[in-house]
Amino acid sequence: MDSTGLPAESLYARAARNFFTHSGHVPLVLLILEALLAKPGYFTSTDPYLLLAAGILQALLMEWLAGRGQPRPFLANLAGPLLYSLIEAGLEGAGFFQQWHHQAYWAFAVGFALLQWAQARRTEVTATLLMAENVLRSAIPLVMYAMFEARSKDTALSLDIFFADRAHDFLAVVLLLLGVLLGFADINLRRSLATVRALTVRLRQYSEWSLGRGILDRAIADERTLSLQRVTRAVLFLDIRGFTAWSEPQTPEAVVGMLNDFYRAAEQSLREIHPIKIKYTADEIMAVFATAAEAVQAGSRMLASTRALLAQSNLSAGAGVHCGQVVEGVLGGEGAKAYDFIGDTVNTAQRLCDAAAAGELLASMVACDAAGLAPARQRDVLAKGKREPLRAALVD
Repeated sequence: MDSTGLPAESLYARAARNFFTHSGHVPLVLLILEALLAKPGYFTSTDPYLLLAAGILQALLMEWLAGRGQPRPFLANLAGPLLYSLIEAGLEGAGFFQQWHHQAYWAFAVGFALLQWAQARRTEVTATLLMAENVLRSAIPLVMYAMFEARSKDTALSLDIFFADRAHDFLAVVLLLLGVLLGFADINLRRSLATVRALTVRLRQYSEWSLGRGILDRAIADERTLSLQRVTRAVLFLDIRGFTAWSEPQTPEAVVGMLNDFYRAAEQSLREIHPIKIKYTADEIMAVFATAAEAVQAGSRMLASTRALLAQSNLSAGAGVHCGQVVEGVLGGEGAKAYDFIGDTVNTAQRLCDAAAAGELLASMVACDAAGLAPARQRDVLAKGKREPLRAALVD
């Protein structure tokens, strides 16, 4: 997952994009230049494959460093020409560095390295630097064409000679204008992507508040997980005792402040236990877990973590746990939907919570058996809507 919580691209996918949008530009144009100037059999030599390898290596290195959160734009931009030069110079000798197109490779690499390094350090002038980078990119075919014409006509590489031809003036103006236009497009695209990323992060946060992180991650991976389905769950309810009477003389702000403190204290006790979903309804907390053992442990921790806070207002809490089958998924009409849990298991857990005294955690015998508990203190609970008393145990 990336910072937005969406599935992250692999290193190879990011490197491929980098190669075709940046690192491969100079090597590919150089390959075409050398192929047109070379004698037959060019593609049986190592030159074209070294150029491609240099661009690919640079792309991989740049994306690997970026993925580690340690981008090194200056050094990474020099990786391609460095690899190419070391191998080719070893094969061709010192004459390698006297060839114009090899010098051009290094010149463009240094130019991109400086511009991208400056972008990483000077965010206030990023737009200007991006524009300069795109203009430099558009100059690659212009410079290589000038070299191609000089080599093919066996003349000196001279700007005066090259621009004496008005067709070359036209080509230079058009290519550099194209770089400016691409620069504007690049700036607008990056700004739009930044806006989309920020919006995605906010929407993910809002969705986590509604669905819960676990459900949201599953829904992103497979939206079918939101469909209604019958599953076995352990349900915990935690409720403040005497809340209605306490809140009556309080201001709404005081009530909300106390409830937020209550929710935070309860959540902090669940750092090592990951509920499928937590739902807050006024002074009541409903938490759903995959196993009964998690639900019982969570209930004990939540009671302990909220005890001191509630005592400051002369309040206390009780809790109840039950496990069994529920229907789980998205419920609602066209305009409003919510991920919820429906069934007698939920109702029973809530009735046990209602029956628990201050500071008590009552768990049904079904939940105790599923959690591997054999508590000594048991009692029958007369629950509303139940024909028979519920056998429950007091969990320490």
